Amino acid sequence: MPFIRIDVTGPKTSDYKKALLAGTRATVTSVFDVPDARVTVRIIETPAADVDIPACRTERLTMVDVLMFGGRTPELKAAMATALRSALAKDPGIEPSEVIVNFREADVVDLDVFRG
Repeated sequence: MPFIRIDVTGPKTSDYKKALLAGTRATVTSVFDVPDARVTVRIIETPAADVDIPACRTERLTMVDVLMFGGRTPELKAAMATALRSALAKDPGIEPSEVIVNFREADVVDLDVFRG
């Protein structure tokens, strides 16, 4: 764990998506100090015709949902959000104001799902 879901308006190029995946994985493993093998990152791409965003946003609006076990401090979560915005600003070039990060703590009932 953690599981990260990135929602974007598509279509996006393969290079764009690779940058999202790599930047997110590197940031999560670094800031949260978790092994690479425990991190899952996926992109959900919604066609532009199926997205209605306000005029103050662009087609690069990126929603990042981080599902994780509880226990991380608000300061660590804020550091993660800041580092992720910085990483995605570098590559693939998303303005930090276009990256929305949401943290959710898992209510884990079946821990066997996470063993492996």
